Amino acid sequence: MSYSGSSKRLIDFATPNAKLTAREDTLKSRNWNHDELLACFNLYCRIPFGKLHKTNPKIVEAAAALDRTPSAVAMKLVNFASFDPAQRSRNVKGLVNVSRHDRALWEEFEADPNSVAVKSEEAFDRFIRSDATWEEEIPVQPLGPTEKVLARPMRLVQSFFRRTVLSSYCYRCSFCRLPITALLSASHIIPWSVSVELRADPRNGLCLCALHDRAFDRGLIAVDPSFCLVISPKLRQKSPTAMHKIALLDLEGFRMDRPQRFPPNPECLEHHRKSIFQAD
Repeated sequence: MSYSGSSKRLIDFATPNAKLTAREDTLKSRNWNHDELLACFNLYCRIPFGKLHKTNPKIVEAAAALDRTPSAVAMKLVNFASFDPAQRSRNVKGLVNVSRHDRALWEEFEADPNSVAVKSEEAFDRFIRSDATWEEEIPVQPLGPTEKVLARPMRLVQSFFRRTVLSSYCYRCSFCRLPITALLSASHIIPWSVSVELRADPRNGLCLCALHDRAFDRGLIAVDPSFCLVISPKLRQKSPTAMHKIALLDLEGFRMDRPQRFPPNPECLEHHRKSIFQAD
C-alpha cells in the first residue's frame, strides 16, 4: 500500500511537467503563418536590439498572445536581426537554417516598406496588442490631399516609422545623445512630401531631438559620407551665445551615433546634402 501510494504521488507530481513539456513541443513544432510573421516583424522593430531575449516582459506577453514560447518568439526576432546590415556587420546570426518565409518577409519590406509597415501594424494589433502598455506618442499627421483619403494607412505608416526609428537609436538623439523621449522625433532624411516610397523606411530616418530635427530639416546641419556632422555657414555668428555654440557649432565634425539596426541610407543622406543643406 505504501509503495502504491508513493507511486501515485510521484505520478501526480510528474504529470504537470509532462503536460508542460508536451505543450512546449507542440508550440515549437507549429508552423508560423504570414500574419504571425508580420506581427513578429513589427515586434522586432519596436524593441531595442539589446532587449531581444526571452525574459523581456514584452516578448513574454507577445508569446502568450501568439500562443508561442518566449524562446520561439525571441529566436524569430533574432532571425530578422540577422538580415539587417547593421547586425550582419557585428556577425549576428539567427538559426542555422533560417526560414525562407522570414527571409521573404524581410525582402518584401526592403522592396515596399510602406506596404509591410501597414500590414505589420495591423497584424500586431490583431495578435499582440492587449492594452495601453504598447501605446506610444503618435506624431501629428501631415496635412495634404492624399492623407485625407488614406487617413488610416498614413497613420499606421507614421506610427511604424516613429517607433522603429526611435527604437533603432535606443531612444537617443543621434546628434547630441539626448535621451528624453518626449523631445525626440523620427526625422525623415528625404522629406515625407518628396518621397512617398520612403515614408515608412527607417533607413530614411534619424532619431533627433527637437532642436536638431528642426536644424536638419531646415538644411542647417548635414551628415557627410563618414557620418560626421557638417554645419551650415548660416549658423555661424561673430558672437554666438553659449547655447548656440554648445548645441550647434560645437557639433562640427562630430560623428553621429549609428543605430543598432536599419542604418541610414547613404543615398538619402547624399540627397539631403545636395538638395536641402544650405552649404553657402
